[in-house]
Amino acid sequence: MANLETGTGASRVMFLNSADATQNLSANYLTTDYMFIPDESIVVPPHHTILMSLHHTQIPFSFYNFQTGRNTILNYGLTDTGVVSGADTGTIEIPEGNYNAQTLLNKIMELLNAETNLGTLTIRFNRDTLKYEWNWVGLASYRRLTLRISTGTNKDINFRDEIGFNDNKFYQGNDNFNVYFENNGGGRLECGYSTDAADTPYFIQAAGADTTYWAGEGNQGGNTENIFSAVDMNSSIRSLYLRTNLTQHSVLDSAVGGGFSSILARVPIDVESGGIITVSPSDGSIHKLMLKVREITFIQIRLTDQKNRLLDLNGLDWDISVQFDFIETPALRIPKDKRLQIQERLYKDFKDNETKTEKSMKKK
Repeated sequence: MANLETGTGASRVMFLNSADATQNLSANYLTTDYMFIPDESIVVPPHHTILMSLHHTQIPFSFYNFQTGRNTILNYGLTDTGVVSGADTGTIEIPEGNYNAQTLLNKIMELLNAETNLGTLTIRFNRDTLKYEWNWVGLASYRRLTLRISTGTNKDINFRDEIGFNDNKFYQGNDNFNVYFENNGGGRLECGYSTDAADTPYFIQAAGADTTYWAGEGNQGGNTENIFSAVDMNSSIRSLYLRTNLTQHSVLDSAVGGGFSSILARVPIDVESGGIITVSPSDGSIHKLMLKVREITFIQIRLTDQKNRLLDLNGLDWDISVQFDFIETPALRIPKDKRLQIQERLYKDFKDNETKTEKSMKKK
């Protein structure tokens, strides 16, 4: 039986609020991963196909650009002049929150300068270059500070990209290097990159170490390129991604090698923290996904960042509505093999000639 909505321009819309979830699927009871089971299933009639699209969503911007377990920790090492840091001396962890370039550097300085024997680190933000510039004055006991962004214990959850050490820009695009600042107490400044076994000076200044800020430029071995990247407060959350269990065959994602993903839609972050991120049908073209299901008995919804990590809305619920359009499944026409077409034409010509010959013989 034909579906009454087919060919009429009518659609079915399912409105969902995370507070109405049938089951929360997050280990931490986040509102961004849940399953909803409707009282009535959506059945796709025979010879029909269902299209799915995002109809509307409202998401509170209550998540943080710095989140525990993701990008809040930094390991550092303290050593003497010329000595490579091969292990963590200490660790700082910034509280979760939404930081900007200025409030972040203030928090980093506050925490690091409170560490035992670290000395005084001063960071300033250059609004023209969008980069941090660094000055460090150590104590007599330690003359080198190494930010262990590559080999630290918490290297996978530090904030190197946010503070200007993105490996896209850092020396030769290599993510295997830490960054160090050495002030020998006599005015000489040496800055560069290192592993746990060796170091390479990139910038050296013979005098004025206590008042000099290193901005990432080089002056050693013919290297002058600036290896610092622009600070990026939104490195860990660039956009939001809506994912469902139904959308498995229509969206390709480079994050999974260009294969199919569960993404329903990408939602740009276009409001300030504390606002409401909204996507409506009036916002423009709507991408419709063809579903390979005959019946929808439940739907799973996830709200993630670009790395498929769940967002934490800090207890707030959010809304989403999805649209279902029914279309008649188009008949699949399989093209005939070219060789077979030629053989059939030759056979037809042969039969036509044979028929003509028979008629001619009968007339005689």
